Amino acid sequence: MKEEKIILPQAAAPSKGSGQTLRQRAEEVFREKAAGMEENMEALSPDEVRQILHELRVHQIELEMQNDELRRTRGELEASRARYFDLYDLAPVGYFTLSEQGLILEVNLTAATLLGVVRGALVKKLLTKFIFPEDQDIYSRHRKLLFETHSTSSGQAGAPQVCEVRLVNKDADAFWVRIDATAAQDADGAPLCRATMIDITDRKQIEAEIRRMNDELEQRVRGRTAQLEASNKELEAFSYSVSHDLRAPLRSIEGFSQALLEEYRENLDETGKNYLDRVCEAAKRMGMLIDDTLKLSRVAWFDFQCEAVDLSRMVRAILQTTQQTSSDRAVDVIIPEGIIVQGDPHLMKIALGNLLDNAWKFTGKAIQPRIEFGKTVKDDETAYYVRDNGVGFDMAYVDKLFGPFQRLHTTEEFAGTGIGLATVQRIIARHGGRVWAEGEVGKGATFHFTLPL
Repeated sequence: MKEEKIILPQAAAPSKGSGQTLRQRAEEVFREKAAGMEENMEALSPDEVRQILHELRVHQIELEMQNDELRRTRGELEASRARYFDLYDLAPVGYFTLSEQGLILEVNLTAATLLGVVRGALVKKLLTKFIFPEDQDIYSRHRKLLFETHSTSSGQAGAPQVCEVRLVNKDADAFWVRIDATAAQDADGAPLCRATMIDITDRKQIEAEIRRMNDELEQRVRGRTAQLEASNKELEAFSYSVSHDLRAPLRSIEGFSQALLEEYRENLDETGKNYLDRVCEAAKRMGMLIDDTLKLSRVAWFDFQCEAVDLSRMVRAILQTTQQTSSDRAVDVIIPEGIIVQGDPHLMKIALGNLLDNAWKFTGKAIQPRIEFGKTVKDDETAYYVRDNGVGFDMAYVDKLFGPFQRLHTTEEFAGTGIGLATVQRIIARHGGRVWAEGEVGKGATFHFTLPL
């Protein structure tokens, strides 16, 4: 039998990874088989030799196919790696990989651009070299917390840490960055820090401007408040002075008019007596106007004390006092229990007193007078009301009701100065609420108010 020499294909350069190991093992197997065949070549039949050659050719084809697959996979990996580095370098944020000691191991182009340093010159440099001196402690605490929360034994990443510090670039210009860092490990298990860096200088400048404006606004508010308090004190002093100065001549007018009526009545005809009576009445009315005006002005001076106020009990007490001074009248009163609000008890007593006095006054001509106090809820808003069945009013003039000295009835019909409802509106406004009225001539009126507190 003619000897047939078997030539194995030349081994190609090993590839990286599992492909390299697979090919090396296959070639070793082929060499072992070839060595065995050379030793026993004389004992093999031609059919056995052809069978072995066929198997070797099949294995060679399989190896070539694996080589093609490895080359294709390697090309895909290189393309993927290129895409990764493009994204890594061109990302809108800076990326760093730092050692546990703070040395820069990897850095992308964005971060290098922020610092104004060539990327290669940053590697193996301490990041603290670029931290603003006054922010070194902040960054040190940040790194300490990062590695303290990192579990080296379990290989788990620690809690991410965030800090905001100033960096200094190569031109010695400081700028603000936000650093988001997480702990990791390299292939040997050594601790690493992977961090992103975002330039937040614009945001910090805006925040500083907002703080400056807030400080300026607070300062202006304090100044205006001081001016307002001083003005209020001056106004209060002026009001009391005016009140005292006006009351003296009014007392003189009323006193001398009364003396004339008492001592010289016989010397006056009816016209003279009527004139003096009207002078006395006008003086009394002027005194009432002064008192009511002072009450209205004092509403703004009261120190506001917010607490729970039982409006039901307050309304009942006011009407009981009114009933005692007008014992000749019987009025049907409806007051539900347990209407409690948050407000100033003194101011609320003044407001309710004015509303109830009006209701009592304007039901004076009703056959079966009725006054009702209660509350309603509409569109998630609670409103309280005082309702009566008195003379009512024309809604065409509702806007005049809450203006000082505005009256829809003459003093001959109903006494008063027109200050009461203006006082009510001012008190409810101090509580952050609103007041409005509904009425119809001859069918009574309802006054509503809200107390958001």
